[in-house]
Amino acid sequence: MAAAGTTASGTRRAAGTTAGTATRADQLRADVFSELVSLAPLLEQLRAEGLRRRRLTLARARLLRVLDDDGPLVMSELSRALDVTPRAVTGLVDGLEADGFARRTEHPSDRRATLIELTSAGRRFCRDMRDGLERVAREFLGDVPAHDLVAGLRV
Repeated sequence: MAAAGTTASGTRRAAGTTAGTATRADQLRADVFSELVSLAPLLEQLRAEGLRRRRLTLARARLLRVLDDDGPLVMSELSRALDVTPRAVTGLVDGLEADGFARRTEHPSDRRATLIELTSAGRRFCRDMRDGLERVAREFLGDVPAHDLVAGLRV
């Protein structure tokens, strides 16, 4: 079997296939996967720079996104949503509270529970992060037709 390569016509060929055995779908899958793999380091660099610029860890950014998407939540719900221990959530909330992005409030119907919610600064911060993500997405995908984007999401 041949290694991944390019055919005489310039079409990429999936690893482990020869020109006669690879279907067009096999070639397309390999091409798409290769492009995704090559983009991963660039996307990670963009994400890391954005977090560094905002002086935010990935874990805190995830917690902000969950609160922004789902509204006020109790610690146990945050723990499940983030797949981390309750103790880890406490530390994350402490940090976001110190930065003025989140606050603890009384639960309206359960005196034993504390709700965690975004402050107005936290909501503004999340809006800015979302706007930044949309801006980068437009730069990378601006010319891609909507039907192709929908097809990409189905995968």
